[in-house]
Amino acid sequence: MNVTAGCPCFNPHVGRPADQEPPDGYGAPEPGLVGVARHFRLAEAAQRACPDIPVVGTGYSYLRHYAVEAGEANLRRARVSIVGLGRGAIAYPDFARDVHMDKKKVCITVSYCTTLMRAKGNELGQYAAGCVPRDPVYARLLQEIQKRAKLEAASKD
Repeated sequence: MNVTAGCPCFNPHVGRPADQEPPDGYGAPEPGLVGVARHFRLAEAAQRACPDIPVVGTGYSYLRHYAVEAGEANLRRARVSIVGLGRGAIAYPDFARDVHMDKKKVCITVSYCTTLMRAKGNELGQYAAGCVPRDPVYARLLQEIQKRAKLEAASKD
């Protein structure tokens, strides 16, 4: 069972604690660590209530290069069965190979992946989320989305 909170398309600060809100979003009403603590409490409550069901804890990406240590602590205390990294794995897909995560590869929580998901501008009604700061393919996609948004805003004026 994967335990998470909120809907990243509507209230990204709940599901994806970040240092910077999405460019098309709002300012988070709480510090990112408050969101991480919420994730940890929810996952622990689910694991304690259903000890025979493997529970995936989330919220680790915000912790960047400390995600592995926090995950290990939660595993050792039986707060979760599995540690999940969403944005963190997108930004740093080979993180599991490194004994200590490289600070230059981790997710920097600028929320551009959220912007890509919320743009929903193709025939499938969504864009693939990727790491804009780490991957030029997604950086170009975000630039196209932002350019299109400016053109649409200008045409309405």
